[in-house]
Amino acid sequence: MVGKLVSSSRGATYYWVEQNEKPDAPCIVFTHGIAANHHLFDKQLPYFKWGYHMIFWDLPLHGRSRPYHEFSFAHAAEDLKAILDREQMEKVILIGHGIGGYVCQEFAAQWPERVSAFLGIGAMPFGIPFYSAADLKELRRIPMFVKRLPETLLRTSLAKRHAQTRYGYHNALAMVEQMSKREIVNAFSAAYADRFTREDVVEFQCPVLLTIGAMDYAGKIAEYCRIWSEQTGYPMHVIPDASHNANADNFDAFNDVVNKFLHRQVNIK
Repeated sequence: MVGKLVSSSRGATYYWVEQNEKPDAPCIVFTHGIAANHHLFDKQLPYFKWGYHMIFWDLPLHGRSRPYHEFSFAHAAEDLKAILDREQMEKVILIGHGIGGYVCQEFAAQWPERVSAFLGIGAMPFGIPFYSAADLKELRRIPMFVKRLPETLLRTSLAKRHAQTRYGYHNALAMVEQMSKREIVNAFSAAYADRFTREDVVEFQCPVLLTIGAMDYAGKIAEYCRIWSEQTGYPMHVIPDASHNANADNFDAFNDVVNKFLHRQVNIK
């Protein structure tokens, strides 16, 4: 992969490109969740590179995209647009994990003509109307809870919460260990501060697939993924033997589900 970056007054955002030998091959953009980085998708690279251009990036406040000022999902979506403009990718398939799903939803709301499909991994709907007042209050407390945990316990608890296989756990732990406790807290604080600012629900104008790990017990993610599916009609697929990082825990099953969805719904040949 070739590493590159785009810059703004807020900071530098790093990304990596895997070019397919066919210039007209479709492009998949992989967007990770909180306290992670582009290595979350290490098991997707060898599977999908045969038929796709691939773009991986470190969200602002994560990975190499640190430091970064004035984080918001809208700003992250702008950074993604800058990446796609630079790479001359007019239309892409978005795969978003966790809060990366919010970035994808914001991007799709701003530039719907540039999205050919969206796939969520343990992603929740972006928009206040989906959530009860009690759940909104509880979600706003998460950064405070994160801040109170001792540093070592914080890292191991995040890894255990996000993965249940040996590979998934070590993959999650390796990513979170690259961040100091202050950086982890800042990432949670910034993401959760902006999480409840969108008053309307994002409506996709492209095929959508929601995936969730069968053992994803992180908060109410599975519940809200189900609600999202029921209220919109978006199909939801449960990945067996997997937790929140379902694409890492059971990458074989996840890759197969995504491959079949793209061939069926996006007419990928």
